[in-house]
Amino acid sequence: MGRRYYCDYCDVSFPDSKEGRRKHNDGLVHQKMKDAHFRQFADSRTRLAQELQKTPCRRFLQGIPCMFGDDCRFSHLWPYEVEQLRYSAQMEEMASVKLPSQLLKNEQPIEDFVKRIETLVKEKEVEATKSNSQAWSQFETTENVVRSTCVIHFTTRIENMVLRHIRAKLNH
Repeated sequence: MGRRYYCDYCDVSFPDSKEGRRKHNDGLVHQKMKDAHFRQFADSRTRLAQELQKTPCRRFLQGIPCMFGDDCRFSHLWPYEVEQLRYSAQMEEMASVKLPSQLLKNEQPIEDFVKRIETLVKEKEVEATKSNSQAWSQFETTENVVRSTCVIHFTTRIENMVLRHIRAKLNH
């Protein structure tokens, strides 16, 4: 009987041969099934970009069933659904956070960060003594200095470690 090739996208099997696979993979049904498979895993930003490029489907907006369904080249989303997709894309953008190990590869070492904080503290002290103003009042504690200059994506653990180090330096 021979070996059979099973296509996961199309849920079909056929005799396995180089020519048979090539013919199947180049087929329109396979291409559409493969696109539909990957479309379900697209993130909101990608889906939003695709939907904003399309014009609304007239038949869909009139309440008439579109014979093309998901393969229609026009958009099948109502305006409120586009807004929901836009909101979802914004939430995904805000939630995309790098792992600390990824951040440390591109970031400066903690020692350099601590030195930078210390120089900022000294600069603020000099400014406060020179101008006799309340410039330092917004930075009364070392914690506020670190939080105001710390890059948002530093983790709480690293921030606490830096704070302990700065407190130890300031106490000596």
